[in-house]
Amino acid sequence: MAQGARTRAALVAAGIDLFDRDGYEGTSLDAVCRSVSVTKGALYRHFPSKQALAVAVVEEYFRRWHLVRADCETGVGPLQALVDLTHRMAELTATDPTVRVGVRLLFTTELFDLLAGLHFTSLTTTARELLREAAAAGELNPNLDPRREAEAIVSAVVGIQVLTVITGKPTTRLSAAWHHRLAHLVPPARRSLYRVG
Repeated sequence: MAQGARTRAALVAAGIDLFDRDGYEGTSLDAVCRSVSVTKGALYRHFPSKQALAVAVVEEYFRRWHLVRADCETGVGPLQALVDLTHRMAELTATDPTVRVGVRLLFTTELFDLLAGLHFTSLTTTARELLREAAAAGELNPNLDPRREAEAIVSAVVGIQVLTVITGKPTTRLSAAWHHRLAHLVPPARRSLYRVG
């Protein structure tokens, strides 16, 4: 990795640590520089503002969704992959600083206006793709609207992530949400085929 890329990665990692510990408002760029032992000039070459650093942290959180999706799709059908993806991301909200800080920055700072719509659209697209694959594989009840179902699923997951960040406690509500959603999505004879929590 080139020196510039290493510095950028170190700055993002420091941002995650400091935003997690001190919050967005409580973190200064001076503290980020001290944490990585770089000058302000070196930081500004990568991030012209604290907001730009926060955007990079949120982008790391977005990247986690894609990495976890790829992992969850291995060896299972598309609907189980979607269930597993949502559970893994809900769990990571409680245990992984990148995910926790990404959710916090996205929904409790000015980044909401910049990135929340993009995030929701991206997650809905992911869920819709998996639901369409599940429908094509005969996993779902006929005549469901994948877009509407994807929006409902993503709304529940995002809400659970935000609740976890706000309370500081993991929640078991996602399993209950999936039990309810599967009763709507899947024919009765197939429901026992899915692990929901």
